[in-house]
Amino acid sequence: AECVKTQEVLRCHCSRMRLRAAWRRGLAATRVRRLRTRGSASPARVAASRHASSAAAAPRRELSRHFLVCAVPMVGFGLMDNTIMIHAGNLIDCTLGVTFGLSTLSAAACGQICSDSAGVVFGGALDGLAKRLGLRPAQLTAAQRAQPATRRVGLLGALAGVVAGCSLGLLNLFLVDTRQSSDLKARHFAEAGAADRHAFQIEADNAAASDATTLVVEGPDLPGLLASLSAALSASGVHLVEASVRAGDVQGSVRDVFVVRGRDGGQVDDDSLDDLARALLLAARDPLRAHHIKAQNAALQHKLMHLEAEVAKLEGALDAACIRTRTQDSVREHKRRSTMPARWKGG
Repeated sequence: AECVKTQEVLRCHCSRMRLRAAWRRGLAATRVRRLRTRGSASPARVAASRHASSAAAAPRRELSRHFLVCAVPMVGFGLMDNTIMIHAGNLIDCTLGVTFGLSTLSAAACGQICSDSAGVVFGGALDGLAKRLGLRPAQLTAAQRAQPATRRVGLLGALAGVVAGCSLGLLNLFLVDTRQSSDLKARHFAEAGAADRHAFQIEADNAAASDATTLVVEGPDLPGLLASLSAALSASGVHLVEASVRAGDVQGSVRDVFVVRGRDGGQVDDDSLDDLARALLLAARDPLRAHHIKAQNAALQHKLMHLEAEVAKLEGALDAACIRTRTQDSVREHKRRSTMPARWKGG
């Protein structure tokens, strides 16, 4: 029995020794791997990692100041960029766009070229102006500036500054007449059409109908021609009875026929036919006049509707005030009669 116990103790001791030896071998292998990894890394990388790990995080106050310093110059850049693009694009659209038939997007692209060029030329001036505002740079070390959080704060500041500056630059749209370029292009197109070999011809005839006057306008098919002729007839004081439009004998031309009556419901006087024909000729050569007249009429109608609504409100308020006054007077009269003696009521 004692021999058996001795054998069991020896076995336990041997197993413990084996476990300790295996643990020591594993620990030695781990140390060897660590040494190999450290030996393969470059000294600069090891030094940078130690320096970055030893650097403290940037304070929030300095990060806020860094955000502001990065945002202020970009506000000026965005404002200058949008201002130059809008005004340069509008100038190009009203000059070269009218002459060469450029679209508004093409003019805007040319304006963008001008604004980007100005940003490159005057970028240093904007930075100098921002420094003159008295903004103190953030007190950050080189290691703190290299941290990802600091770089993200600077990027967000520059982005916020550009968005704010471009938004302020949009206020220049209130200083630009956005309809000027379209009017100039339409006028140039009308003048080019009027200078074409197809000149306008106006015919006024009282013989075609016994109770109306027939007007025939033939010439190039210009945008807004029919609206301009209709507005000229209305301004001349004649009533339009019938109108027909068809293509002319020459390609690109149109033939408009109007049957009108005078103010008395009959034919236009022969003495007034020449004046009416001249008015139609002027309207045909300047079709933009109809657009301006229509815009003025729409504005006047809007003002008229607004005035009618205000008058209706005032009338309603006046009626309510009158009803309230009458009610108060009747209540006072009733109280006065109720407090009078019976002999006075009979009188």
